[in-house]
Amino acid sequence: MTIVSSSTIIAAPPSVVRATFLDWPNLTTWDKRYMKTLTPLLPSGAPDPSKTSGLSVVPGDRVHGTFWGGEAFLEILENSERGMSWKGMWHGLVAVRRFGFEEVDLEMETEGEGGKGNGKGTRFTQSEEARGFMGGVLVVDGWLGGNLKRKFGEFNEDLKVFCEREEGGTK
Repeated sequence: MTIVSSSTIIAAPPSVVRATFLDWPNLTTWDKRYMKTLTPLLPSGAPDPSKTSGLSVVPGDRVHGTFWGGEAFLEILENSERGMSWKGMWHGLVAVRRFGFEEVDLEMETEGEGGKGNGKGTRFTQSEEARGFMGGVLVVDGWLGGNLKRKFGEFNEDLKVFCEREEGGTK
């Protein structure tokens, strides 16, 4: 089993970070390098017009995602205030991706994690767990998408910058 994980401290409450992350129609407003689209699907495979964002998906729902390097069909495993997870298959690799939104006290966090200011913030974490031989593909540069930890870090930083700008009122 291979697990890749990355986290960052965001000077915005979990509700803001989660709402930004799950606002899938506006994903490319702040993420220019990683995910392109996330579209909830009907059982027929057509887009589900009643579910326009990640806020409305529930465990068992299917989502079509387009990413750097390809696309995947994802099954929602969890969608709660504390986190979201999905299971997907990409180029034969079956993996579970988790996103966490943990409230933290900013003054208690170290500068090394990127926290700033005082008050409440969010530890945003994303991780991917893959089993078997193909799991090693997640951590090396190469054909199937480069270094996933680096891509997670870039995604986290883009989310952090956007949320902190929104929270600071400099829209």
